[in-house]
Amino acid sequence: MAESIRTDSIALINSVIYPMAYPGRSQAIFARGGVIEALGTDKEILAKCDTKTVVLDMKGRYIMPGFTDTHNHLLAAGRSLETLDLSDARSIDEMIGKGRHFLAENDISADGWFFARGWDQNRMAEKRFPNRFDLDLISSDIPLFFERSCGHIAALNTKALEILKIGAGFRISGGIINSDEKGEPNGVVSEAAVNWVRMNIPEHSAETLRHWYDLATEKMIRCGITSVQTDDLEMVGRTQGVFDLYESMEEEEKMPLRIAQQWHLRDEGELAAFIENGNNRRGGRYFRSGPLKIHVDGTLGARTAALREEYSDDPGNRGVYAHSQGELNRLVQRAQEAGMQVAFYAIGDGAIERCLNAVETANGATGSRIAHRIVHCQVGGADLYSRMAALGVMADIQPAFVTSDWPIVISRLDTERARWSYAWKSLINSGIPVGAGSDAPTEPLNPFVGIRAAILRQDLNNEPEHGWMPSQCLDRVEAFSMYTSGGANICGELSWRGTLEPGKAADMVAFMEDPFIVTENELLDIETGLTVVDGKIRYIK
Repeated sequence: MAESIRTDSIALINSVIYPMAYPGRSQAIFARGGVIEALGTDKEILAKCDTKTVVLDMKGRYIMPGFTDTHNHLLAAGRSLETLDLSDARSIDEMIGKGRHFLAENDISADGWFFARGWDQNRMAEKRFPNRFDLDLISSDIPLFFERSCGHIAALNTKALEILKIGAGFRISGGIINSDEKGEPNGVVSEAAVNWVRMNIPEHSAETLRHWYDLATEKMIRCGITSVQTDDLEMVGRTQGVFDLYESMEEEEKMPLRIAQQWHLRDEGELAAFIENGNNRRGGRYFRSGPLKIHVDGTLGARTAALREEYSDDPGNRGVYAHSQGELNRLVQRAQEAGMQVAFYAIGDGAIERCLNAVETANGATGSRIAHRIVHCQVGGADLYSRMAALGVMADIQPAFVTSDWPIVISRLDTERARWSYAWKSLINSGIPVGAGSDAPTEPLNPFVGIRAAILRQDLNNEPEHGWMPSQCLDRVEAFSMYTSGGANICGELSWRGTLEPGKAADMVAFMEDPFIVTENELLDIETGLTVVDGKIRYIK
């Protein structure tokens, strides 16, 4: 059924508007049917209003385009808002104590799982991964799944291993099952094995998924996020289950922001079936099928990011590749033939190089070109940035990562490679389009956490003193652009959203304080006063 023509209109007056586009600041804005028609003075905008226009006097508040979160895990982020957070655990003993306390205070059903996230062995006294024997001290009756902060490593207790039938000799392609000296799994799994565990945990009910969806989207709207790309397949377990959830939410008019799904499909067969069923073309006004997500390597913190040279603090180790170059080439070519963007997950310079090789091969094989993107894009190099610019490959970065990773980068990589890591200014100066996201629940959903990190390159203790690699600090316009026009651009949607201009979507956020005037640390405390998506008020303080 064709959508009826909308005539609803909204006007925001008496405000300071930063449109993130030429010609710059304005006082008022008018939109009809979800599309911006004009910016101008209060008088000019009021002249466009009719008796049914929603007119809001903003009393001098500050309006910007709504934020885009280019990469997160929406359902996992929703779950994390009500599960155990281990990010402040400074020892395994403390982690065990937190787990016991959580169990004592919360009811977990007999067939339920105990989820927790956020531990980081680099911050704990023991400097090692927690294992099954540690988690058994929390519970031997309830299955435990405790994820590292990066989400690429997890610890399982003995009960969880038994339920999943992970025993001696168990293997997962592209994954690691750590074992003890007797060859028995010690409960630590990483890379593809973590995703396998997520997808083999008994399916969550539709009610549970909707609950996590509600928690996450309410938080996003309050943070001024109006568009997000999310990877939820590992949480739902089935492609059709993802469509069922999001399409039903849109049908019921319970989708307060724009959502696109990144499809982390496991192999060439799954991708071929996905495309043949037309799933890459499905979408509505608020929900759509997004890019193919391909994991290429692991993380720097776990020493599984794939490097061109060995780790400085682990001789002989160059990380882990999830795919051979040949497999990667075939995946990218198949996606490109179907007109499907690829969002590569790549952190190490070796992984980034393989991504660029695959794009170059696909361009030659298909005779076409798509603006693909590299998510994280952390360990770079002058040659890699030159190739990215030439191939039109974009960078989808997570600025908040630098606040937790900076203490380990030089020890992992040495000074020269560290100089090209988290090198956002160099990416921009190389002419590479850059957008930004949170990777929540790895980092908080609040975009200001990433914006502050991009500007200061400091943790919340304001360390290091002048910022880590301060030559890579961004100015405020560059930082905000990554979450507005830049985010829309790498999602392939800058033609119709991402800036406040006539003809573009009326996706706007108003702040109680001026984000271009407050100090960098004060950015974390800025309050959202209003969020508008598609010309409709989704949140008002």
